[in-house]
Order: sequence, then C-alpha cells, then structure tokens
Amino acid sequence: MTTIQTKSSSWLAPIARSTAGLASGACAMFCFPYAGAGASIYRGWDKLFPTEMTLYAIQPPGRETRFSEPFVSSISELANAAADAILEVTDKPIVLFGHSLGAACAYETARVLERAGRSPELLIVSGRQCPGTISKRAPISHLTDAQFLQHVRAYKGTPAAVLENEELMEILLPLLRADFTLAEHYRPAPEPILNCSILGLGSMQDEWLDMATLEPWGALTRGNFETHWFEGDHFYLNPRASELAMLLREKISVQTGIKA
Repeated sequence: MTTIQTKSSSWLAPIARSTAGLASGACAMFCFPYAGAGASIYRGWDKLFPTEMTLYAIQPPGRETRFSEPFVSSISELANAAADAILEVTDKPIVLFGHSLGAACAYETARVLERAGRSPELLIVSGRQCPGTISKRAPISHLTDAQFLQHVRAYKGTPAAVLENEELMEILLPLLRADFTLAEHYRPAPEPILNCSILGLGSMQDEWLDMATLEPWGALTRGNFETHWFEGDHFYLNPRASELAMLLREKISVQTGIKA
C-alpha cells in the first residue's frame, strides 16, 4: 500500500489499483483502523467498491510505513492531523468510516471538518459505544505486559501466530498499549452536535456493544441516524467485508446521490 504525494501524505494510504483511479472518484471515503492495526487492514476494499468512489485508509504514526514515528498522544491530535490531510487531498463529498478505536477517531475528525466548513456527508461508526457512555470493556492499558497480553489474546483480534512470536510482540506490544491508552483515556470535549448523518454498526456477538450503547450516537447529530447489526463478534468486519461493503455502498448512495 503506497502513500500519496502531498504535504500530509504520510497520513493517507490510497486503497486503489492506480493513481489514476484516485482522481476519478465522485466522493471520497476515509477509513480509520482499530487498535493495534494500520492502513493495511483495508487492503482489498478497492475490489468491493466501484470506481465512482475514491478510498483512502488513515495511517497513524507508530505502525507499518510510519513505524519509526512516535505515537500520537490523544485522539484529538490524530483527528486534527487526519482532517488536515483529508482537506488537502480532496474537494469531493467526504465519507468517514471507523471501527472500534477508529470510530472515535472518525467522529473527532468529523468535528474538525465541520469546524473547517467541510461537513462529511456521512459518518459511519462501527463497533464502538457512543462517546460519553461507559465502556463495557474494563481498562487494561495500565496492566503488566503479561496481564495485558492475556486480555488481548482473549479479544481474538490479533492472530495467535503473532501473539506467540516473541520478536513480533516486542514490536506490536507498544503499539497495542498506546492505542488502548488512547481509547481508554478518550473524553470528548463538549461541542455543538454534528450536522452530518451517522450510521452506527454493531455485531450480535460483540460482548462490548449493545443497543443501549450504540443508539446514543443518534443524539450527536442533527442529521439522519440509523443502525445496522451484523452476525459475528467484535471483529466482524474482517470475515464479513463483502456484506459490510454492500451495506456501505447502499447507504453512501442514498446519502450522497452518487452511485456507489
């Protein structure tokens, strides 16, 4: 996955077959990764969306192509940098998608974009309770390495082969802990509610999310709000990528009037 050549290029990884394809989209969707992951989790999504859409993955520092860079210290810091990159690269209608930690990052980025006068057409928040509601997952970022990894293993978001590889875990552990720290310390600042529509996504076997914690997202916007539930656990989006993309194409088309 390459990066685009702009001042903020390190933050954006295009999910596309060619540079020419990036310029032709009628709207642009930006996808934020979950904790411990980077832009590469969205590799392959180009095959799930038509050429009328331009897709980018957000690449936070401290991972993959930005491994040598320091982690961000807050979701607000990430959101401001991501918004700058988005505004620099597109004048097309904007759609934001984020899963878990990525949903909080996408939400804060939407707030920054609205303050800049570029409200997204649609904010899609997946696998994340509404900001301000109490998480059903107990904090773990403060635990010892052994305790922390025991919980990460139980979450089933990291392949067992990776968790059992000591050399890989020396690299991955600081990233996981940094991202969990971001998620657990996130406290949204009081601001006017959004104007863009919000789509809240959950999965039926996700032990950390339910209707009572997903539905309150609707109070954060003046726009339309709806929810959709998938079969699967917290990481449903990986095995159900095609089903998820079909829903997203439908909702984006309705919201923007652009064939998706």
